[in-house]
Amino acid sequence: MVTPNGFSISIASIWIENPEDEEYKKQDCERKAFIRLAAKLKKIYPRLPMIILGDGLYPYEGFFATCKTNEWAYCLTFKKGNLPSVWEEVHELKPLQPENVHSETWLLTEGKKLEQVFNWVDNINYQGYRLNWQQCFETVITTKKNAQGILEETVEKKQFVHITDLPLNKKNIVASIYSGRMRWKIENEGFNNLKNGGYALKHKWARKSYQGLKNYFQFMQMGYLISQLMVKSTAFQEAFIQGKKNHPTLKSLWETINSVMEWANIKRKRLVEIAETRIQIRFIS
Repeated sequence: MVTPNGFSISIASIWIENPEDEEYKKQDCERKAFIRLAAKLKKIYPRLPMIILGDGLYPYEGFFATCKTNEWAYCLTFKKGNLPSVWEEVHELKPLQPENVHSETWLLTEGKKLEQVFNWVDNINYQGYRLNWQQCFETVITTKKNAQGILEETVEKKQFVHITDLPLNKKNIVASIYSGRMRWKIENEGFNNLKNGGYALKHKWARKSYQGLKNYFQFMQMGYLISQLMVKSTAFQEAFIQGKKNHPTLKSLWETINSVMEWANIKRKRLVEIAETRIQIRFIS
């Protein structure tokens, strides 16, 4: 589950693995695991509206069928080579929908200007499924003085393309593109933090016990969830981060907490009092 304010929470994880006690003809893969994950999610959250974000592996008929059956929406990264017939229809329909264009310009900090141009194509038919194609050209122009005091500009360009079953128009195209781009939070604020943020995901733990490896991963997910719930709370931000010069790093805070847990003499009565105190936690927007 990813959110605009930075949460990246792993829910109902499914392992990609081949059965050990029976024969199989094909290796397990991410697409097969998604079918199992979809069944698990639908069972746990039968009426929860969802938008599934996925990379270029997921634009295929089986994925569309699963989402339609479960009444889920989706917004997927769409690369050249994915669904050639859809790309052909995009090129044919785009000149016929010249009104499907929107642009915005933003002045950012540190002398930066952001220019975005959005295009979209409606009602693309693929095997009976109605798809909408969306694209964003993004240009970041940075102006700053060089060593001689002369203003110089640097230009950085990016392109983002997605397909979705959500209806698109001038009022929601920006939000729709942003939703598709949040898929990268899974990598950047999810797996990257687990690999390089002190959780040691990239290490091969419990080589002699596959179940031990799974257990470690589950506990790591719990720890990362607790960490996010604390760090993204307004109370934590106001106490340690916002408006604070030379505020402590998260790593130093975790080391302090570990030391307290290891050496402090905390009375059971006090823990019970804390546990029974009703509080409200608000999160940063």
